[in-house]
Amino acid sequence: MNGKGIASVGSSSRANGVNSVGSVATRISANEPLSVAAALAGQRVLITGTTGFIAKAVLEKLVRDVPGIASIVVLLRGSRAQPDAAQRFQAEVLRASVFDRLRRDDPQRLHDACRRMRVVSADLAEPDLGLSADAFAALARDIDVIVNVAASVDFREPLDQALAINTLSLRALTKLARVAGGIPLVQVSTCYVHGHHRGVIREALAPPARSAVARNPNGHCDVDGLIAELQSKVADVKQRITDPDARSQALIALGICEAQRRGWNDTYTFTKWLGEQVACAGMAGGTLTIVRPSIVESAWREPQPGWIEGMKVGDAIVLAYARGKTTLFPARPAGIADIVPVDLVANSIVLATAQALARPGQRRIVQASSSTRNPVRVGDYIDLCQSEMRDNAAAYPRLIRRPLARPFRTIPRWLFIGYLSVAYAAANAANAVARWLGADANLALFDRLQTTRELAIVFSFYTSPRYVFDNRELLAMAAEFSDADRQRFEVDPRCFDWSSYVARVHLPGLERFALRNTRAEEAAVPATTTASLARSQSA
Repeated sequence: MNGKGIASVGSSSRANGVNSVGSVATRISANEPLSVAAALAGQRVLITGTTGFIAKAVLEKLVRDVPGIASIVVLLRGSRAQPDAAQRFQAEVLRASVFDRLRRDDPQRLHDACRRMRVVSADLAEPDLGLSADAFAALARDIDVIVNVAASVDFREPLDQALAINTLSLRALTKLARVAGGIPLVQVSTCYVHGHHRGVIREALAPPARSAVARNPNGHCDVDGLIAELQSKVADVKQRITDPDARSQALIALGICEAQRRGWNDTYTFTKWLGEQVACAGMAGGTLTIVRPSIVESAWREPQPGWIEGMKVGDAIVLAYARGKTTLFPARPAGIADIVPVDLVANSIVLATAQALARPGQRRIVQASSSTRNPVRVGDYIDLCQSEMRDNAAAYPRLIRRPLARPFRTIPRWLFIGYLSVAYAAANAANAVARWLGADANLALFDRLQTTRELAIVFSFYTSPRYVFDNRELLAMAAEFSDADRQRFEVDPRCFDWSSYVARVHLPGLERFALRNTRAEEAAVPATTTASLARSQSA
């Protein structure tokens, strides 16, 4: 196979190309509670996107709470810093802070899990994952379920890259599921595939908000023609523009233009919607579960309260305010902010995987969201953040580097646009006078204005919501499991309250994890794990 294995993969029986859980699933009645442990026992799980935030949480949860899994196959490509995929997995995943709890409390469990992991060097952006026909077939023989968490989450990604990862990769993954004997696919998407639709957003497939695309009798949109049209436009840009930087900017602009004229805010949500349609087409008649998280933030409880990697959607605005870069933002304070802790998302994915294995043959869509079950207004969430940062500034030395002199305010978008125009004009006039008097220009003012403008361009759609995301299907899925599993794999956002989450969990998590010393993140893997890796890579 095209790639080194971190550990030898386990085996599970499969007869006549049918997933080994098929015979088990037929014995599970609709009234009998499901069990995560039973559904995943002896199964070989392929997971993508493990260098990303959500997939790390899923992987850690599987390692810590589902020890009966036969093997975990990690699909990963090398990077510029780590050309070898196995080495990249060790450096960027196994050494990450998500495993701090296991390294501290149960290093043997982590060691044992590493022995059941195997890294396959593959590229989601390439046809057939960049594998040869033999390697592709061999991979298919080694897996029982696919959990696709990989995504390009840059809202303003060049269109060709976003299409390759968020859309076209589903052609290869659905083909892999078919070659593997019709195994389930769990596709992690986003609630925001609904684009500019308003109101209560159900757990169902939706057409574009501003254009018409033919619907298939199975319910999804037929998007092959649309994808071909987008690829043609990408090819035209690449032919016309040879300078790499100019070409990249043109492809970013093309993605935004194509997304917005069809009813999406950005390239990310548009290409994820396309990916859902491709998944539905490729898995027709098979087992497909689409899990849609909303805005994913730091963990409520697991693996540690506040655990997070990097700055997420709302955090960029929090950081800009904390660093004195902005005090004003376009938002709709009365709108409901749909934010969900990452551990609830990871739990949703694990339950979806277990359900797909135990009760196959269906297409399901669930939304890991909070806005209908535990709503918080945008204005209230901002007030909670601002109050905690103002009242306990000393607790956040990395986040808040100087006293917060001015309050953070929100204004309507139309007023914000007018404010920026006036502010830029005033700054230009002030700097012209300064230069006439022989003084230095106030570049800091321009920097603050530019930061505010750029944040608004990317994030203002998410701070002015006119929708809420229903999650009744998610809760119904959870209800199929035992009481113990519902507690161990909590998905109901009513499990937390917003004041405690913001002040005691999320902001401390940003301080501890998102802004931590990068050297601390590169702490050595325990000796037991290192030895396991060394043995498996030399085999």
